[in-house]
Amino acid sequence: MINLSIYRITLVNKSKEQQVLSFYNEEEDLLETMNDFCSHIHKNIRSYTDVQGKHRTFSLANKQHKDVEKRIITGYFDSAYTGEYGKIKDSRTSHLKYDILKGDLFSKDFFYLIHVPKNSKYGFFVFQKKENHGVKVVFENAFNNFIRTKGVSNFFLELKHAPSRYLITNFFKFGRLKEFRLIDSTVKSNDKFINMNLGREERVIKLNNAVNSEVIKDVLVELFDNFSHENRISFLNHGEFDEISFIITHNGVSKTFYVKDKEKIRASLNVSNMVEFQDGEATFDSLIKICLELIDSAA
Repeated sequence: MINLSIYRITLVNKSKEQQVLSFYNEEEDLLETMNDFCSHIHKNIRSYTDVQGKHRTFSLANKQHKDVEKRIITGYFDSAYTGEYGKIKDSRTSHLKYDILKGDLFSKDFFYLIHVPKNSKYGFFVFQKKENHGVKVVFENAFNNFIRTKGVSNFFLELKHAPSRYLITNFFKFGRLKEFRLIDSTVKSNDKFINMNLGREERVIKLNNAVNSEVIKDVLVELFDNFSHENRISFLNHGEFDEISFIITHNGVSKTFYVKDKEKIRASLNVSNMVEFQDGEATFDSLIKICLELIDSAA
């Protein structure tokens, strides 16, 4: 299974002002800075310890490819971590070839694509998602540390989910609404709890009728597609709310959508039926092609 995660890239200053990526800091092009960063982590493996105490490394499996015309950088990451036990066996005889010990680094390579368009405040970062091999946080931290070493201290790279329209459309068209939440940022006080900050209030409605589920799903999809930037969201005759989230299940996968804060929607997509395979692996060219299509639908 080939799963891709897509993130939107922004570069902000200390005042949280977004920069035009192709000439930030007055003359720097983020495409060239990203290319320098990739060369750096290819030569300098990043080592760190995760919250579970596992030793991890992060690098490039091979030298990156830069396409100036398409303004993309592509290649394969190398991610590894300790703490796995296992055995490597011969596929024909099942004879033991090698024991994987707890202190050994368990490594996997996976595809990535970085796109930095000209004259835009948004770029895109797409990578192949693999279990137990996180990328987003380590990439973000490693890049921000890298530009500090280059003397650039007033800009920060931020990565936020950027779900493609293809993913959203499939869930909305074919999925089943499981539940939705009407969210108020603060609990309304009464005399008993006056002046007490109790946190936010959520009304959870679970759907068990297929007909009602489709009707409510249509209402939520309409809100999702047409909500602009009002402070409160009106929902039928239930009043106004700070946020409405809803869970849709499609092909055995449940995904949470948000009417207002769409950047919270996790953007992972199974593209196994959209890429070409050779010797059981997705081809490099077909991965680039589908990534650019997903970026086009997320832009």
